Amino acid sequence: MAGGLTRLLKRWRDNYYSSLSLAYSAKPLRFVSSRAALCIEQRVRKNGVTIRLPNGKKMSIGRNSGIGIASLLFWHGLDGFEPETSRALRFLFERAATFLDVGANCGLYSILGALWNPNLEVVAFEPVPAIFDGLKKNVQLNQLEGRVRCENVALSSESGRANLFLPKGEGLDIESTGTLASDSWQSRKGSPCLEVETVRFDEYEARLPMRVDLIKIDVEDFEADVIGGMMGIIARGRPFIVCEILPRPHRNQRTREIVEALNYQAYWIMPAGYIKVPRFDFGRGNFTNFLLSPVSTPDVVLDNLEVLWNLRKRSAETGE
Repeated sequence: MAGGLTRLLKRWRDNYYSSLSLAYSAKPLRFVSSRAALCIEQRVRKNGVTIRLPNGKKMSIGRNSGIGIASLLFWHGLDGFEPETSRALRFLFERAATFLDVGANCGLYSILGALWNPNLEVVAFEPVPAIFDGLKKNVQLNQLEGRVRCENVALSSESGRANLFLPKGEGLDIESTGTLASDSWQSRKGSPCLEVETVRFDEYEARLPMRVDLIKIDVEDFEADVIGGMMGIIARGRPFIVCEILPRPHRNQRTREIVEALNYQAYWIMPAGYIKVPRFDFGRGNFTNFLLSPVSTPDVVLDNLEVLWNLRKRSAETGE
């Protein structure tokens, strides 16, 4: 009886006239509910969160240590923050031995990498003291003190001291758009200055030798200087670099020249895959992250990174 009724209802649902009525009645409800859900997510913040990763491990962002990111993870899970970039990094985490997190913020990718691959060594660089405290807190909360080394310095093309322009935040989160770029909008806006220690990574690595095969850079338009300070380690290890490159009036010319000098290929990270690009001066909406790869194929679009990883591995084995 119940099965017959279910079949009857399904047939009625699929009928042209009843489906027409139902669809037009339900569409406004769907629109309203979607807008309501978005409104709730934007206005209701989750201070601190713990989520379960696909490998069964739990990842936590502590209280007052990255509220914006914690909220995104709470509402959307692991793919709540930069889903395409996160998936690219997770692929590389599984295969890499050493990961540099430059502009680590509260440590999301540092922690995720260490939990994703128990053999991955992580070095996280975060120059803003208040954010650095949150980074260390999150590393401790996830019991990763022996796996994630936290450095309260900014990577640059020169070692010394420099002014970091740090806009004021509106909530409890420390603003994460601080930059060392002297010609930045942060500087022109008159953001407060914070003097921080800068380190050239090639000098840092000379004191603590390592072979780096994966780097993430998120430094608000200062990436050319960061890469310029690690040319030696990049030339030796040929790591993959996941880098945020924002649209700017200078058209990111310095970054493009450095990428070309390293004989690297840039791929724009998109939902559809990885798109080979010759430059960075184009509109890109909310998608501002790129994979800078030491190897490439003739394909303009790649749907996964397996081919690049295998090509780099063969190149390292043959010394080509």
